[in-house]
Amino acid sequence: MKRSIVLIGFLLLLINCAPFSISYDFDTEANFAGLRTYDWLPVPEKAQGIAKTNELTTKHIKLAVNRELKSKGLELRSENPDMLIALHGGKEKKVDVQEWGYAYGDRDNRYWGYHPRPWGPEPAGRDHFEYRRGMDTYEYEVGTLIVDFVDAKTKSLIWRGTATGVVDPDIGSEKINEIVKKLLENFPPLKKK
Repeated sequence: MKRSIVLIGFLLLLINCAPFSISYDFDTEANFAGLRTYDWLPVPEKAQGIAKTNELTTKHIKLAVNRELKSKGLELRSENPDMLIALHGGKEKKVDVQEWGYAYGDRDNRYWGYHPRPWGPEPAGRDHFEYRRGMDTYEYEVGTLIVDFVDAKTKSLIWRGTATGVVDPDIGSEKINEIVKKLLENFPPLKKK
């Protein structure tokens, strides 16, 4: 069940206008030139209860990965593939607290942005100022998608791509395609000089 929760963490990733970060790492000794075929690792039995929305999002992610790998000359083949691909990820709740405030003068009708004075009250003067301040709290989730490429013969991890951003429950296939394209931009990695 934990693995399904981790996968669901990204299955709803990224608000359309929010940025997402991409990173990758790889085994510098792996022979990426010899990789021509791949297959997907099965979803664990405990994760079979994923809701239909999540199944569709998983399907969209796999289709986007398949499309990108095909454009790079790799072939999806279940019989004796060169590498295996695993999807997983997670999500984390975040809280953003923002303090705000402003001041308004009685006599000259001017507005000032509020900056708290940690050392004490405003000095006394002839103008009266009214201060308004408050605090806004925003709760959101940050999701992470991890795509692992494993050498099918040695069962060792050879490449990992990670996409992280704010979770959006209404993510569409266009945004998924964009994320996966950016994620696989550096696969296969360039040879070391």
